[in-house]
Amino acid sequence: MLGGLLERRRVGGDPLAVSRLWRTKQREYLLIANSLDREPATNRKAIEASARYALRSLDPPLAAEEARGLVDAWEDLPPWPESAEVLEEVRRRGLVLATLSNGDEDMLRALVASLGVAFDRVISTEGGKFKPHPSAYRRALDALGVRREEWLHVAGGAPDAAGATAAGIRTLWVNRQADAVIDSRYTPAHQATDLRGLLPLLDG
Repeated sequence: MLGGLLERRRVGGDPLAVSRLWRTKQREYLLIANSLDREPATNRKAIEASARYALRSLDPPLAAEEARGLVDAWEDLPPWPESAEVLEEVRRRGLVLATLSNGDEDMLRALVASLGVAFDRVISTEGGKFKPHPSAYRRALDALGVRREEWLHVAGGAPDAAGATAAGIRTLWVNRQADAVIDSRYTPAHQATDLRGLLPLLDG
């Protein structure tokens, strides 16, 4: 979607670099929104605002329909190659499977449906605070009716890994880029290079 937009606009440069800036600014938006505490969490607004930032040099500026297309493309993000295999194994073991994401609820339901694996709960931060705010993890605990020690949280990014760990939740960070959390006090209990690293923990 982004590459096609840049091509239609005849904009040079690397679409991957633009997408990375877009993602970085989307995460920055989430953290600022949590700190300012002025409005309920909505990821669509964060995605659009960060897209406009990343493409602010466009002339004419990003049109409303172009912005909608970029936001809608997040509902079609492809899963990691091993996702379905691992999730099916979690289901086979009879464990409760739930999401906890900064994505708006309807976006999450569309993404989950595309996986072809049934989830017991789809939990979104929409209307509250974005992760890694502590209230996001309390929301999931309340929704699932579990104790912290019964929950294994699988995080895809450093802020979420640190946030869940700080909330006292055992966490596996799928750390595909060999990154590190910025504050070592909140280094998660487990790390893996892909989702397959979850399965040995379930055996334990």
